[in-house]
This record gives sequence, C-alpha cells and structure tokens, in this order.
Amino acid sequence: MNEEILQGFPPPEKEEWYEDGRLRSSSPKEGEWAPEKDNKLIYTAGDRQRVVNFPDGYLLDVPAGWRPDFTLSPVRVRYRAEGLVLTVTREKMIYDTHQFFFDECFNRHIKDPQYRKENQITEVRPCHVEELDGYRAEFIHLHLEGMPEGSLTYYTFVKLYNESPDFFHFLLKTAESFDLEPVVRSLREIPASGTAVYSAEFQPHVSEDWTPETRAYYEKLKNADTIQWGLFTSHGNSGQLDQLEELEEKMDYRFPIVSIYRHVVHGFPTEAVQRVADAGRQLQFTYQYTGTNNTDLSSGSAALEVYRGKWDDRLREIARGIRDYGKPVLFRLNNEMNTDWTSYSGLVCLLDPDIFIETWIRFYNIFEEEGVHNAIWICNPFDKSFPPCRWASFINYMPPAEYMHLIGVTGYCRGHNGFPSFRKIYQKIEDDYRPFFMDWPWIISEFGCASGDGTQLDEQEEWLRGMFDCYEQGLFSNIKAAVWFSADDLNPDGSILNWYLLHPEQDQIMGAFRDGFKRTHAEAACPPGEGASV
Repeated sequence: MNEEILQGFPPPEKEEWYEDGRLRSSSPKEGEWAPEKDNKLIYTAGDRQRVVNFPDGYLLDVPAGWRPDFTLSPVRVRYRAEGLVLTVTREKMIYDTHQFFFDECFNRHIKDPQYRKENQITEVRPCHVEELDGYRAEFIHLHLEGMPEGSLTYYTFVKLYNESPDFFHFLLKTAESFDLEPVVRSLREIPASGTAVYSAEFQPHVSEDWTPETRAYYEKLKNADTIQWGLFTSHGNSGQLDQLEELEEKMDYRFPIVSIYRHVVHGFPTEAVQRVADAGRQLQFTYQYTGTNNTDLSSGSAALEVYRGKWDDRLREIARGIRDYGKPVLFRLNNEMNTDWTSYSGLVCLLDPDIFIETWIRFYNIFEEEGVHNAIWICNPFDKSFPPCRWASFINYMPPAEYMHLIGVTGYCRGHNGFPSFRKIYQKIEDDYRPFFMDWPWIISEFGCASGDGTQLDEQEEWLRGMFDCYEQGLFSNIKAAVWFSADDLNPDGSILNWYLLHPEQDQIMGAFRDGFKRTHAEAACPPGEGASV
C-alpha cells in the first residue's frame, strides 16, 4: 500500500498519522492501525507534502508549509498557511449533468457578470477548462475588490471531474494571486476505507458581561422543563400585538416571546420593541444582512459590504439600540445562512462560509465595543443545507463557540409533498447536531406547518397534535423555546406559495393548539394580558 501511495513522490523525510482528526504519532506501529477509523497520513519530502485521505479515497500534494485541518472531515479538509486557505471537498453529483449541477450549486452567481459588477468582483483570468490525467478541471479566478490591505481577496475555484458522479471542489483564497493548478494535478484517487468523523468541539458559552437580568433569563430558559412559545405575525414587526392577541384568545395561551425582523438597511425599531416590553413579552430580534428582503440575489450584496467594513456605522446603531433597550434580547443574526435563498448565504458570498463567520464576529465585537450586555446570540441554520453539497453544510457556517449562546434550529413542513411529521423533521436535526451541540440549549427560532394547498387542514391538525405529543413525551429535550411563524410565503407575483398564516376562525387548528397547550403548558394557559413568564 505504501508503495502505491508514494508513487511519484520522493523518499519521505517525515511521516505524520492522524486518527479521527487528531495527531497520533509519526507513523502507526504494528497493530495500531484501525482501517475502520478516520485515518490520514502526511508524508513530507523537501518542499512538498503528500496528504492521504483514506475515508474520501484520494491523495493530494501540497506545499510543505500548509498545515491541515481535519476537524470537519466528513464535509471538508482545509489547509492553512500565511496568506492563504485551501478548502477541498469531495462532492456527489445529484442532477443529470455536471454542467447543470455546477451552474445551480456552484457557479450561479460567481459566473454572473452582473453579480460580479454589482459586488466589485473582477475576473483575474477568464474561466478555462483544462484536460488533466483522467479528469477535466474547470478553473475560475476572481478578485474581491475594496477589502482592507492584507485580506484574502484572490479566489480560485476548481471543479475536478470525469464520468464518475463524484467530483472534487477546491476553493483557494489568498492575499496574492497563486497558481493552484500543480496542486489540482497532483490529486489521485485511491480505494476509500474507514469512516470520516468530526473532531471539532463547541463548548457552551455564557457571557461574563451579561446583566443580571439577562443571565437570569438565560439560566431559566436553559433549565426550563417545558417549551417557551413565541409567535411572529406581520403586525408584530411594528410591535402591534393585535393579531397575536386574537390567536391567544382562541388558543387560551399567552405567548411569552414576540418575534421582530429587521434588515441591515433599517434602523433600530425603538418604538416597536418598547411596545413588546410594555406588554411584558420577551423580544426575539432577528437581524439580516440584506437590502432586498433576500430577493434579487445578483444585486449588490449587503453581506459583502459588511465584510468590507462599509456598514459598521449602521451595525453600531443597532448595537446601541439593543443596549439602550436594556432588557434581555434573544438576538438572531442571519438565519438560514446554509441555503440558496438568503443574501448572506455562501452561494451569494463566493462559496465561502467564512464570510458569514467573519461578518458574524465583526458584529459581535461591535456589540462588545458598544457595551451591549443584554444580548443572547442565536446561530440558526436551516434543517437542510442548500445547495445539497458538502461545501454548503451548516457546520461550515458555525462561528466559534465563544461567539454564540443558543443554537437555533428551524425545520418547516410546507405540505407540498406530504406532511413529514414534526418528530421526523426534528429527529433529523438532532442527529445532525449530535456531534456538536447536545450540551447546548436550543431554540426553534422560526418554524411552522403549512396547510398544503391552503385547504389541507386535517393534515395540518394531525401534524400539530403529533408535535405536542413529542413535547408531552419529553422528546428533543434540548429544545427550550419555539417560535411559530404565522405569515404566508409569497411567490413573486403575490400569490401564496406556503400557507403558514394562522387564522383564528379555523377552529380545528385553534383547537389543536389549545389542546396541545393544555397538555404541555397547563400552568401557562391564561387569557391575553394576564402575563406569562419563562
């Protein structure tokens, strides 16, 4: 096996063995090698190192100074050196042709001249396809203009493919232009063995600077035995609670949490949040880096402008507004980032989830600088990653643990292709999050079950009753709060796409909620206006 692996490589001067993401020794001794595990070998000779990735079934030659990161091995391998980061993923084609898959899941924006113009992205070299040994390689070379000096602004994208449904995606970002072709040419497939595992760790984080009220709220939420419910209604964005109160009367339950949304082009909604506070409700404040309500994704990206530092004054305004509000705020930034429909997604931001993380950290640090000590930060991916590629996996977007406090989860039932149960949806989420976040408190910061075509109330009712069954049985104990989204999703022509809006006159739906709250929250059921607390 060693002879095959080292074919075409000089006699190695050094060998390293990684098992399940951690450096074990210089090389495995007899009896130590467990082929079922996540094994990686690195051979170094002169200025080159050969990295052998057994679970993904390939080897790759990279410069000797590039240090590997195997912590997210099931979805990616990374290499870092001064002034560069290389990410390599093995992807699987799920559409009929490579070109269609590439256009939808990789090139949708980065090859769009209008997108590049609007976002100050220039083409360093025209896109080209090279014939390599047994592969074709598509190269795209871009430069992100307007960034601070020293930033990694040169982007090289490569898709290495042949007739196999599997292919390789390279994303190299550098401070100066770099020729990646020799690295791409070096890739050679070998028989895969073992199972890739995660070794990244996310320990729950509690801010030492929180106000006593904020810490008390967090601790009470974290230790709650029952779900604390919230609601979003369209009137709620202005702090008007009339729609919410009408539903509360029908459900015989008072929602402790009220959800409000704002975009980066908006100021802080001082009057709206004060109405929420005056009503004795807990505020969930969602803020998004979008200037188009996540439409027209080929226009100028607000997220890239935040990345450049152009929106710091606006971010500081929001931070001061939350600080001056004073009460604890459930602060959710840029939800559903692991999708293809948000303005701050990787697909819109150069296939680079690091941009999401860097702009998250930037805003978090602004909160610190502005003395915001009442914000509980929620990081909230979508339950399914779009595009359905390893590079777009939710875990690639998660900031370091010290920059978040609650894990947000979201899984909708649209009812278009059946009604997958609450249990099925959230069991999948729990399975995906298990390697990372089982010690964290979770909040369903946004979810709902639609009525299919608008008339399938029986199916919607059954879904709701099944959801409350899960809560009554104590399933998904990490979930401490759940915020229902009561507003329809619309098509571009204004017609209804997803029928999420709750109607007080729909007795069977109101009855399902009312019965569920009685089963799981008997102590919190009360007429509107009489108060309920966490």
